[in-house]
Amino acid sequence: MPGHTFLRGDRLTLRTVAPDDHEFLLEHGNDPAVRDGAPTPTPVDEDDLAAFLDDDAAVQFLPCRDGTPVGFVFLFDIEPHRDHAELGCWIDPDQQGEGYATEATELCLDHAFADRGLHKVVARVFEHNDASMAVLDELGFQREGRLREHDYIRGAYRDTLLFGLLATEFER
Repeated sequence: MPGHTFLRGDRLTLRTVAPDDHEFLLEHGNDPAVRDGAPTPTPVDEDDLAAFLDDDAAVQFLPCRDGTPVGFVFLFDIEPHRDHAELGCWIDPDQQGEGYATEATELCLDHAFADRGLHKVVARVFEHNDASMAVLDELGFQREGRLREHDYIRGAYRDTLLFGLLATEFER
């Protein structure tokens, strides 16, 4: 049984994660094409996923096209007293290039600012992840910094770029 629809966009809905979705999340979250853009050097198993999904300082959604999941978008490290959170998103490699990351991220940002009243959302992107940087640029994020050789990704240290978006800068 799929989770419940939470937000609707032009082509996608964001719905809650249900136990039946765990296989999709584990399969694609561990896919080398997805891991190349995420700081997960070891396999994610059911226990890791359950811990992340149970985190009170996070909210997760499955972006779906016609009821079928195409990726995963989430806010984590939500700090209500400091009014900010961090954003993460990945799209099934077979579904990439269709604009789903942009629409899913935009819907998640709408939730962050309009529903949760956050002041700022931040995102970290590896220097080689041009697609994710393009999504953030399109949605109005500003580049705020660079953490030099901050993450070890598949045999090399990579710079991590920091982006931020204020609620006043978000245009839906």
